[in-house]
Amino acid sequence: MTGYSYTTISIDTGEEPRITVALHPDASARVAYYPTNSSRPFIDIEHAGARVIIGTGPSAKVTEQHVTFARHLLDAAAAFLADCERLHAEQRAAA
Repeated sequence: MTGYSYTTISIDTGEEPRITVALHPDASARVAYYPTNSSRPFIDIEHAGARVIIGTGPSAKVTEQHVTFARHLLDAAAAFLADCERLHAEQRAAA
């Protein structure tokens, strides 16, 4: 598998800038979770020179919005995993 990652910045007149980081990982991709004693946990995703950090920010206060976002992230990651496992199994069966 050959992975690649890229970042695009789109600026359209009269609209807010849009930044997209696309990660299409291979074996060199890295995902890490860093729990912290300072109440600021974060996830670090890195591939092909692109890096995405997801955390609660510099404030020590974790809000309901943080919890809701984390639940959405978990749901999306679980669905992504299920689809990857299903597609991988289908491809292996077809080979």
